[in-house]
Amino acid sequence: MKVIPAELKNYNRRADDSVSMRLDSLLEVPSNDIAEIDSHRGDIAVVVLTDTIVGNDIPEVDIDSILKSLPENDAMKYKSPSKRFRDILWKLLEQKLHKAPSPEEFADYYKREYDKICSHYKEKFED
Repeated sequence: MKVIPAELKNYNRRADDSVSMRLDSLLEVPSNDIAEIDSHRGDIAVVVLTDTIVGNDIPEVDIDSILKSLPENDAMKYKSPSKRFRDILWKLLEQKLHKAPSPEEFADYYKREYDKICSHYKEKFED
């Protein structure tokens, strides 16, 4: 992860409503940092826009909080607990069937496994 204080200089809206942005660093960026930045070409990035004035001190940014608040997206490495659980169940069913399950097969399997887990924890309730 690399944090670089930058100024949003320009942006262009695209036909699909995505946006391309141009950012200029506010501080000098040494050559070794440029090499690290270059190694991230094509990676997914999160841009945090803030109205905090940035000087030589970079404001504290809670990266975990930002990642957890992002919508689920297969392009992002962060997975919500429910997405992680679904992915695990998908892999287990795929191993069991020796093929990728159909959406219907997975929906049925997911419901059965989810119900098992709910029953397991319901049994722990005190009467």
